[in-house]
Amino acid sequence: MPPPTPARSAGEAAAAAAAGPLVRQVLQDPTWRHAWSYLRRQLDRYVEEIVRITQIPAPTFAEEPRARYVAARLEELGLAVRRDEAGNVWAPWPALKPAPAPRDLAGRGRPTGHGTGDGAGSPAPVVISAHLDTVFPPETPLTVRRQGRRLYGPGIGDNSASVACLLLLAEALSHAGFAPPVPVIWLFNTGEEGLGNLRGMRAFLDACPVPPAAMLVLDGGLGMLCYRGIGSRRLRVTFTGPGGHSWKDFGQPSAIVAAGRALARLASLPMPSEPRTTWNAGRISGGTSVNTIASTCQLELDLRSEDATALASLEQAVRQVLAEAAGEEGVDVDVAVVGDRPQGALAPDHPLVALVREAMRTCGIPAHDLPASTDANLPLSRGIPAVTFGIRHGDGAHTLDEYIDRSGLDRGLRLALLALLATVGWAAAGGGRAAGEAAGPSSAASPGAAASQSSGREQ
Repeated sequence: MPPPTPARSAGEAAAAAAAGPLVRQVLQDPTWRHAWSYLRRQLDRYVEEIVRITQIPAPTFAEEPRARYVAARLEELGLAVRRDEAGNVWAPWPALKPAPAPRDLAGRGRPTGHGTGDGAGSPAPVVISAHLDTVFPPETPLTVRRQGRRLYGPGIGDNSASVACLLLLAEALSHAGFAPPVPVIWLFNTGEEGLGNLRGMRAFLDACPVPPAAMLVLDGGLGMLCYRGIGSRRLRVTFTGPGGHSWKDFGQPSAIVAAGRALARLASLPMPSEPRTTWNAGRISGGTSVNTIASTCQLELDLRSEDATALASLEQAVRQVLAEAAGEEGVDVDVAVVGDRPQGALAPDHPLVALVREAMRTCGIPAHDLPASTDANLPLSRGIPAVTFGIRHGDGAHTLDEYIDRSGLDRGLRLALLALLATVGWAAAGGGRAAGEAAGPSSAASPGAAASQSSGREQ
């Protein structure tokens, strides 16, 4: 189990006290009652929707079959579905009527516009998202296997359950006659996993004329509460040398030996535990045959940290090790950045964190504050309040034995609905980016919570 969340600070206690009335107000609202009543009757359909989505292939860079399915489901609800060059699917749910532009603390008008490209004049939106892609290649068998209360299937928890949850939320709110005071955008984005490099979320935010008021990202296990994005840099390292015959040219520089020298040195690099900082050699390839001196060898390295300065220092040290290993062996080395996930964070007492935490408490879900690398990294790095939370129990993410458990699915649906409606209410009351700025990349050390727990989410 994840470690218990530390005792609250005075600021967190004050934020929780402010969040309570907002959540209780949602619970008295007819939209909540009608939508939740509808969802409770759809649990079996929810399971079948999860299964159906899981069995539609969606490897990173090839999410289109799943994207088309999601777009069709949204169109059935009468929503105006949008697509973009990154393959994203999104649908704005318009506000009941445009609200007056909120004022900042100095009395100036805050920027408006819902980030959909539809023009200014409406309030900044609340965005709720789930990524479409999985880590599994196209040839992976995706048939879901049922065993008791468990459903097994590659990608079923990461992130098919979240995609299904968003679709069912839209359906329930449609039946409830949802008329939000600010626009709400349902976003199903591509490229979250691996070398996707957050391309879907990046494309969506880049196209927004003004930032969203707040973003909720569905990902991870039930109980995970993430408002600290782990920064990462992914490097593709290529060593090249002259090659040759293993007998005749013995002693010639070897690209594989150079890579070995580098890995041995990397393994001895001291890594700080606070802020937590890590590296991993995820892939290695090269060589021609057993009796050929390797002329090429390629490594893929993943560098991570809770802290932007620590991440930059690690990358500098790694690049130095690579250059030294290549020089000693007498080969060339090229280092290409193939992934860059910026670091960002909210304070533990930020109003959006407090809202989601209060929604979890109301739903009987213990919150575990965990740093992670998710789609929320990008909005956080740009000063947009964003929180990632999970809506299902399960384990085995990124393996063929991945599973979710039916127990808890109802609480996950309830949490997603409650968190969304509370966030919409907060944004309509003037909350959002100007009310509590998100922290972008910073050298301030984050609390050292374990980042690889069963409730966590890291890509």
